[in-house]
Amino acid sequence: MLSANPPSSDCPAPGQADQTSVPQPPEGEVAVMVSSRQGNVAITPDLLLPELFRLHPETRIVCDRHGLRGCGGPLGPYESIRFFARAHGVDELLLLHELKQAIAAPRSQSDRAATERDAPEIADTIYRRYFLAGIAVVLSVGASWGAWLLWTIGLNGSFRAVSVHAINAHGEAQIFGWVGLFIMGFAYQAFPRMWQTTLVAPRLAVVAFGLMVGGLFVRTAGITAAEAWAPAAPLALAGGLMQLAAVGLFAGQLLVTFRRSGAAVEAYVGFVVAALGWFMLSSVFSVWHSWHTMTAPDLDALIWSIATYQAPLRDLQIHGLALFMILGVSLRMLPAIHGLPRIPERRAWWALGLLTSAVVGETALFLVYRWTGNQLIAAGLVPTWAIMTTAVLTITLPWRLWRPMPEPDRTGKFVRAAYAWLPVSLVMLLMMPLYNGLVGMSFSHAYYGATRHAITVGFISLMIMGMAAKVVPTLNGVDPRTLSNLRGPFLLLNLGCFLRVTMQVATDWTHYAYPPIGLSGVLEVTGLAWWGLGLAVVMRRGRLAALVVARPAALAPVRIEASHRVADVLEWFPRTEDVFLRHGFTALKNAVLRRTLARQVTVAQAAALRGVSLTALLNDLNDLDRGPLMELPVLSRDEFACKKGGLP
Repeated sequence: MLSANPPSSDCPAPGQADQTSVPQPPEGEVAVMVSSRQGNVAITPDLLLPELFRLHPETRIVCDRHGLRGCGGPLGPYESIRFFARAHGVDELLLLHELKQAIAAPRSQSDRAATERDAPEIADTIYRRYFLAGIAVVLSVGASWGAWLLWTIGLNGSFRAVSVHAINAHGEAQIFGWVGLFIMGFAYQAFPRMWQTTLVAPRLAVVAFGLMVGGLFVRTAGITAAEAWAPAAPLALAGGLMQLAAVGLFAGQLLVTFRRSGAAVEAYVGFVVAALGWFMLSSVFSVWHSWHTMTAPDLDALIWSIATYQAPLRDLQIHGLALFMILGVSLRMLPAIHGLPRIPERRAWWALGLLTSAVVGETALFLVYRWTGNQLIAAGLVPTWAIMTTAVLTITLPWRLWRPMPEPDRTGKFVRAAYAWLPVSLVMLLMMPLYNGLVGMSFSHAYYGATRHAITVGFISLMIMGMAAKVVPTLNGVDPRTLSNLRGPFLLLNLGCFLRVTMQVATDWTHYAYPPIGLSGVLEVTGLAWWGLGLAVVMRRGRLAALVVARPAALAPVRIEASHRVADVLEWFPRTEDVFLRHGFTALKNAVLRRTLARQVTVAQAAALRGVSLTALLNDLNDLDRGPLMELPVLSRDEFACKKGGLP
């Protein structure tokens, strides 16, 4: 037949019955020994999921039940059974037992149908549109616009060289478009799986996406045009209300999903729920603040509004939403994916309480200080920052991130660097009164802005980059070992952040510090673009693989035609691989290209790309010795007549 393989026997040769080579688990580990057509296979905790699903597709139902649903493409993510159990909060021994039962149980027709992978559902891929939109925002009105503003400041030697409304529009785009979209995309994808349930009303996530992106566009345009267009304020208000509706849908979906899951209320869940509260509160505050600044009757009112409400708003967005969400995800995920020690629940709950009191305290104290003008109240900010620093160290110190991670990979350096920048920003806050006295100012805007940059880019952006680079290949079934180590984006972003923080502080001392500030923005945008485009390519690979799996398989044709896709030809007739290789298509040896590019290219297109004769290629493919379907006896006319008549 077309894909004829040499016949094999399940019976061992004499003297070989006890000589089967089987992978053995490490001492003290549990292994399940199962039989398959490939021989005996030890199902150990270190067995990769793609290998498990290839040998036993029926086991995917078990992993789907524990939160795998839609992750990793047709063969699942490139992770071990142990890693899967740890990441999804499943007891390893229980999982191995359930896999053994699934393999041993007789498979009914309904069971077989259940193991077939359909096209991904909305909840399985909703993160892609959020992540791609976040990348688009940060490379346009986010970091790129910020870099242009920095160049303007640097060339003019003054932070007043750009409009305050342009700065605010850029800041809101960064918070809602960069941080907000990535938080929403990650949460929609990861949290239901952590809670081993499905997302409630997943189509609402699409509605929330449309509202958030549409509101972001409308609001950014409105704030930017504040000084030149009368309807700008109502336009920005309309965009802000759209964003507010998106945040409400997002928070409501997650809360209902958690309640229906029946999952335990752990400390990391407390951080996540608190972050949702900060998200909603800061969104309302942000819409009000934009309207208040855009409708200020004069310059003095505008300056007072910004000086009074801008800092508390950023505190709610950065120390509230972003910090709480990142700490919650870190508590749950870093021990699972990097092997860091788990933080005791009691310790984590204490940290949550301290951090909540610190954010409430710094917001309230600053507002009261501005309303009353009492400097003694302003002095109370330092103790709140000390409490915040204590809360952060309570969680992060046991991880000892100044040392290499127990299970390092290409994303671990982002996490370690992020958690180095976080205490830097907090210590800078604590040292601010001392610095103000040193430079002889009541308040240094340059120094305060540097503390903000240290946490927004140094901590938040690096954590987004690291976590996204970790989960996206997993969700798309891409082996991370085939991807770059991301050292370039990592170095560029850290160098840009260091240059920005140090040079911005130095502007209090010398005007020569302004030009390097513009360079810092270019470095950061270049690093983000490098990382973002790579992430988009990985998501595209996963989408193409899913489309191929969803396409129904066709029956093998009698003859190979130019319009047939290369991957289909190889699936129908595996022996044609030698023909393709002989004609120079060595890329087919790469498993990734074979699963992606080969599924999109026809034989004719491949011949044109390679510059080989299409006629010669088709002739060689069709002239391949394919073997008979089965050996049939050749009967003479007399023998046929006798057998037809029933004679012996």
